[in-house]
Amino acid sequence: MAPAEQVIIERLGLLLRDMVVDWEPDFDAPIGRDTRIVEELGFESVDLMQLIVEVEKAFDGRGLPFDKVFMADSGYATEITVGELCDFLSEHL
Repeated sequence: MAPAEQVIIERLGLLLRDMVVDWEPDFDAPIGRDTRIVEELGFESVDLMQLIVEVEKAFDGRGLPFDKVFMADSGYATEITVGELCDFLSEHL
């Protein structure tokens, strides 16, 4: 993994942990590339919208085409991994 990608993964991990700290998720493992945001961390559609806002703030990424990573078949993606979000940010930042 390239150093820039490692930094993005680490920042995403911290951001996601902060978001789910009060949700009491059944996920105790470290957050990494293979972590599934919906299934493992318990995100719902409204949480994904908040995640977009938090990612924009954390990475100064306003105006990024988040639909490419969060949308599928005219609705929210049913699953996305931290790695997919990292790859998206690496490409668009």
